[in-house]
Amino acid sequence: MNGLDGFVPLAAAAPLLVWAAIGDLRHLRIPNWLVLGLAAVFVLAAPSLPLQEIGLRLLAAALVFLLCAALFHWQVLAGGDVKMMGAAMLFVPSPALISFGWSFSAAMIAVVIAAAALRVRRPAAAEGWAVVRAPGSMPMGAAISLALMLLPAVWLYAG
Repeated sequence: MNGLDGFVPLAAAAPLLVWAAIGDLRHLRIPNWLVLGLAAVFVLAAPSLPLQEIGLRLLAAALVFLLCAALFHWQVLAGGDVKMMGAAMLFVPSPALISFGWSFSAAMIAVVIAAAALRVRRPAAAEGWAVVRAPGSMPMGAAISLALMLLPAVWLYAG
């Protein structure tokens, strides 16, 4: 894969990622239909990828899902976060896995800062949002979505 070819499925998933981010900020919930939608987008876009790349992405998704399921067991992550993280890995090209780590770290920091700012400033438009009403909560769906949307730029910069 050259350049941004491996990001074609990610571009197709962008509207669902935006929906997931906003929904998680508003409700601290990632609906099952949204995660299934992400999986469906990957299935539809997969023919644009080499077979080996599809296998590597499925392997990464399975391993991340299992790791996150263990974190769910220990009550570190919520169920929607586990499912979304597993589905998210379907959109990460195998050569960009390390870049996704950087992208996810930056996104986590950005979402923590944004959530703290919303809690302090309490803009009228966000007053009813769960992220404002639930101190100590972390909208992981927003961080996962942001990490995926930042990934192509991080990968190009790092590569």
